[in-house]
Order: sequence, then structure tokens, then C-alpha cells
Amino acid sequence: MAPHKQSSSGGSHPVGFGPGGKANGFYQPSSAVAAAKKPNMQLIQDDHELFLQAFEKPTQIYRFLRTRNLIAPIFLHRTLTYMCHRNSRNNTKRKTFKVDNLLFKVEKMRGEQETHSLASNLQLTFTGFFHKAGKPSQDCENEQNSVSLEVLLIKVCHKKRKDVSCPVKQVPTGKKQVPLNPDMSAGVQAKPGSFPSLLVPSSEFEPSNSHMVKSYSLLLRVLLPGCTQTQINGLTNGENHHSRGQLRTRRTQTSDLVHFSVSWGKNIPGAFRVFFICAVSAHCWFVFVQFQYNNNTRQQTEARDDLHCPWCTLNCRKLYSLLKHLKLSHSRFIFNYVPHPKGAKIEVSINECYDGSYAGNPQDIHSQPGFAFSRNGPVKRTAVTHVLVCRPKRTKPSLSEFLELEDGERELQRTYISGHNRLYFHSDSCLPLRPQEMEVDSEDERDPDWLKEKTVKQIEDFTDVNEGEKEIMKLWNLHAMKHGFIADNQMNEACLLFAQNHGAYIVKQNLCRNFLLHLISMHDFNLVSTLTIDQAMAQLRLIRSQATQRERDRQEDEEEEEEEDWETALFFFFFFFSVFQKKKKKL
Repeated sequence: MAPHKQSSSGGSHPVGFGPGGKANGFYQPSSAVAAAKKPNMQLIQDDHELFLQAFEKPTQIYRFLRTRNLIAPIFLHRTLTYMCHRNSRNNTKRKTFKVDNLLFKVEKMRGEQETHSLASNLQLTFTGFFHKAGKPSQDCENEQNSVSLEVLLIKVCHKKRKDVSCPVKQVPTGKKQVPLNPDMSAGVQAKPGSFPSLLVPSSEFEPSNSHMVKSYSLLLRVLLPGCTQTQINGLTNGENHHSRGQLRTRRTQTSDLVHFSVSWGKNIPGAFRVFFICAVSAHCWFVFVQFQYNNNTRQQTEARDDLHCPWCTLNCRKLYSLLKHLKLSHSRFIFNYVPHPKGAKIEVSINECYDGSYAGNPQDIHSQPGFAFSRNGPVKRTAVTHVLVCRPKRTKPSLSEFLELEDGERELQRTYISGHNRLYFHSDSCLPLRPQEMEVDSEDERDPDWLKEKTVKQIEDFTDVNEGEKEIMKLWNLHAMKHGFIADNQMNEACLLFAQNHGAYIVKQNLCRNFLLHLISMHDFNLVSTLTIDQAMAQLRLIRSQATQRERDRQEDEEEEEEEDWETALFFFFFFFSVFQKKKKKL
């Protein structure tokens, strides 16, 4: 966005003098004029520096966003409610759509293409050339009744790899003598066949082998004999103005016009279409963009005759859509709409209250470059925390909502989305918490296996302690690491919990004396009390007694099983012995 400086307020208006350096009826010498110009140029340069200081950075940001949106758009503008006029699709035929009609449609399209290819040419019928209508033609010293009009077909081809720009070809199709300022009143109507016509062969629109044509344009070049300036008017897509009535009135007529009609084939359609080609739009309607800076004491104005956004060059087509787009998409500025007799005026100032904090996905900041193209398979997205809490009733589009608001009304405007976008980190490694790890609390994570192995290996390297003390130290360090004991007042609970969880292993490995020495050492540093030592050792004695009782019960069970086995064996021995004696007596 490079707005042209047209006006400046706040004491920066340059002083203008008449011819010969005359000001207020007095003549000034040339040296005085040169001296007066120097401070004025300095003021203009300082004013331009203030303008760049205010608008350069936001403009660069929005220009970058425009380029990125063209390459990889996040959304389509035609899907917005205030840009619905950009959506040219009509879905009314979906209800009556049938798959069986596809073949019929394809055959119909082929028939239309064949019919179109049989047309011999493109016929241009010229009604006349109107040069400064309402004024006598002697203004251009032209006493003739016709002008020479040359028609050229411009072909814009696709760019090849070696080409720097798109190649453009101009094919001359012919010249015609067109009536100059003919009488088109209601009482005088000429027959269409009496007008000069030009035929453009359809072969000119067929693709060639050298370049694929991207678009076609007709260039109409009018030569007025006796004039030094050649009038050139071009016809491109979207620049033709249809009209079925009379020509424009003298008040609105501001440019030269070529009046002609277009038809395919030799037969002119029943509806005689008329095209007006003009160099300047007939209606004077402008959008004045007024850039205010330096605490709104200075300003620069740019006049535009279209509804394009000054930053992203988006064609909004409607004034309401343009204002809505500026307000929602360029929040670094404050826009104020002011009605103007020649169109509309938009006051632009810097938004000092703009919150430039990052409001997107926090995972995108720490993600590796190229992650979107290198991942294998789908990944889990971050949980959405935005909650829509209000949906006001949609009002009809009105320009009154862009007028300058009072201070009270500005306070009523608030965001309709609440929530937070926070990025959490692992407590041990300080790495960002990925979306697929959200279910696990960072403070409740299990210690990694490599850290446990490293702790055990460090204790194995000690040489001034025996093996029993090493085992107790290993168990205690892993116990404190697992439960996260960090304070002195937690040691009493830690010792009791340690005796409860690892008491069986301590009793089994006969490490009770080593555990007692460990508790005494902690008592020497005032970490545990004697009551804790008694409770912990009582817990171990209880576990030992329970283990001894289980061992005694197990031995008794084994002895009972042995006795039962002996009784069973003796029973079978005597049983078989008695049977053997009976058989022996019989023999």
C-alpha cells in the first residue's frame, strides 16, 4: 500500500504562487522563492517520515499476510456472510439432479461445441464513434464524417519455463471506416445492415502448437485525422457496458465512445446487443481513504475509484463489504466511515489498543519445520478451549454500524469467545507437552527407566559401605524419586511408607539392621523422630512375625501332609500284604 499524498493538514500545506512568482499582487525575486521552497521541501520530507513511521510496519505485515493467503489460503472470502455476492455458485439444481442425466448433458455440450465450431467468424458491427459528444467536431479540426478504426486481436499466452513474462501476440484483423458522431435520436434509426462490419475468423481462436492461449482481447484503435493523439480503447473481460436504450446524456458523457455490437456467425441474433467502450467511468464515484497519523493531527488522502482493499487488493465489490473486511481483517487500524457527496470517505488511524499477542495454536510455535509434510499418518490435535458464549441476532447490513462510535458504545464491544491457549511443559525435561500427552499429568509422570538405572549404578560405585547399606540406599533413593519427597517434614511419612512398601523385601533379605542404622542416621540430622523409628521398626517386626508365622504354618502343613502320606502308604502296604497272604493259603 503506497497511498499518494494529495492533501496534508496541520500546517503542512505548501504555499502556492501565481505566474512569475506573484503572490497577493506583489512580485518576489527568484532568490526569495528558492529560499521559500527549501523549508517547504523539508516539511514535506518530515511529514513523509512521520507517515512511514506510523503506517510502514502494519502495511508490511498485511502485505506479507496477503501473499501467504494467496499461496495457502486459510479460508475463502466467498464463504463469509458479508461476501456472499462473491459466491457465483447456484445450488438450486441439486434437488433435481439425477445421475442418469449426465450422459445427456455431455452429448448436449458436444453438440454445442460442434455448432460453435461451424460458425464462420466473429462479427463486429460498428454503429459509430462518438468523439466528445455534445461538442462540435471542429474541436479536433476534423471536417470528415468518418474515422479509421483498426481492430487487433490480442492473445495472452501461458508462460513457459524460459519465459520471463507471459507472451502477448497482436493479430491485426482489419480496418473500417466508422461514422463520426452519427445521429442516434429516436426519429433517425438506420438499419443494422447498413453499418460497417468486420469479421474475425474462428480459426484465430483455435489453440496453436507454439503457445497455449490464456485469454483473448480485442483492441480497438481509433485514428482521428487532424489530431495528434491516437485514441485507444481496449475491450477486455468485464469492461463492456451493456445498454439497450439511448446514449448517455451530455452531463454524464465524459469520454469518447465506440458504439458496436457482437455476434457469432453470419446471422445477427434477434436481440441487438450494444456495447459501449469508454476510457473513463461515466459516474464520478470515489472512495477517499484518509490516513491520519501523528496523534491524528496530520493526514494524507488517497482517492480510489474502485472497492479494492488498499492492503490485500481484495475486490469487495460493495462498500459495506469493504468496510466489514477492513474492520475484521485489518484490526491494527481503526476505520471510521464518513459519507461524502462524491462517494465515501474512510478515515484510517493507528489502533493504539491493538493486542498483538499470539492467539493461535501454541503447539505451532514449537513444532519442527516441515512437520506437516513429514509426519507418518494422522496425529492428534490440540484440545480446543474456545467456548462460544453468545450469538447475537444478525442484523441487516447497514453502513451506520461503521460510523464513529461514542465512548460508551466502544466499551460494549467485547469478544464473544472465552478460553485460553496455554502451552504446558514436562516438569523433568522442560520440553513442550505434545497434544497426545495431554491425558497424563506432568507432575504424576513415572520416572524414566534410564534415570533409575543411573541412580543404581552410582550407588554401586560406593566403596565405603557394605552390600546391605547399598541395597537400603538403592531402595530409599528410588522411593524418594517416585513419591517426590522434597521437604524435611515429609521424612516421617516417607519412612513409614517405605517400611510399609518395602518391609517384606527388607525382612526377606535380612536388612532390618541396616534399615535401623539408616533411621538412626536420619535421626541424627533431626529428620525423623524416635516415634517414627519405633513405628517403622514395629512395622518390620510385624512383617517378620507374620513371615515367621507363615513359615511355621507352612512347615506344619508340610508335616501334616507327610504324616498323611505315611498313613496312606501303610494302609496300602497292609492291604496288599493281607491280599497276598490269602492267595498264598489258597495255593
